[in-house]
Formats: sequence, structure tokens, C-alpha cells
Amino acid sequence: MRGRARDVYRSLIFVPMLVAPVATAAVWRWLLHPEGGVVDRLFGVFGADGPNWFRQPGTALAALILISGWQLLGFSMLVVSAGLAGINAEYGQAAALDGASRRQAARMITLPLLSPSLLFMVLMTVLLSAQWTFPLIDMFTQGGPGNATTDVYYLLWQFGFRNFDTGVASAAAVLFFAGFGVVAAAFLALLNRFSFYDD
Repeated sequence: MRGRARDVYRSLIFVPMLVAPVATAAVWRWLLHPEGGVVDRLFGVFGADGPNWFRQPGTALAALILISGWQLLGFSMLVVSAGLAGINAEYGQAAALDGASRRQAARMITLPLLSPSLLFMVLMTVLLSAQWTFPLIDMFTQGGPGNATTDVYYLLWQFGFRNFDTGVASAAAVLFFAGFGVVAAAFLALLNRFSFYDD
């Protein structure tokens, strides 16, 4: 896909990243409503009853993962597109002259040179996923059912603003920050060890 069609396609994928969390929650609540929602009607076409997405532990977590993935697809596309744009096209041309297939060129050239972008994307997803999902958890499940969708950010918010236990919230936030530092350091070590650069 090239030209204007590609730009339109990329824009459509990136749009969910720009939508406000409240609007996102409203749209998905309508889509996943257990009585008359679009997804529930699709289940009805096949003679099945749709689940109550946000009232069952398994489906509530799955729904939040689905919605978050839909929102972050644009971010992932942006990172991968930037990584691909930075790869010199001459490498692929040289591989083709040497008789390499497209699959071999992708595995031996594109993926290694794309590894810094992919590892950066994984790092950002791991470190920021709890922050990105906080508005959805607060609007859909409030951490339930049975704490199935409670993440670290929502737990800190509960300590500080629902239980008004600011001491525990502050201590937990410091530990959380230290844990994130360890995870980030581990990812940076992996980045330096397994990344290939176009030097």
C-alpha cells in the first residue's frame, strides 16, 4: 500500500490514540453492553448469549486488554514505521542481488535492524501500560470484579484518594518507582546487548 491510501490507513490506525479516555469508554461500553450491545447482537446471530463483559473476572480483564491494545495500536505503528524508515534500502537491494528471498531479507536484515525500535516499544508498553489503562479501569470496573482488574496505579489511587491513607500510598509509590527503575535498567541492558544499529 502506497501513497495517499497508506497515509489514510495510518491515520485511521493512529486515531484511537488521540481519542479521550471518556469517549473511548463510552463507545466500548455501548459496543460491549450485555443487553443490546453490538457484540451481544453478533453473539445472538449465532444463537449464543454474549457474556457480561465487565462483571466476570476473566472477560473483564480480557476486555480491558482488548481496548488498551486497540488504543495503543497507533503508538506501535508509529514506532515500527519510524524504525523501518531508518533502515537503508540498499541493504535489501544488496540481499536481493545475492539471491536472498524477501523472507530471508526480513529475518536477517530487517528484524535485527528493527530490534531497537521493537525493544523500545516493549519497554514503553511494560512501563506505561498501567498508566494507560487507569482511566478504563476507573470507568468500567473500578478494579473489580474481585480485584481482577486492579493494577498498581489503581491500587495507589485507592490508597491515596479512596482510603485517604496517604502514607501507605506514598510508600507504595516509592517502591513502585524503584521497581520500575529495575525493570527499565534490565530492558536497557537487553537493548544494548541484542540491538543492531545501522552504523
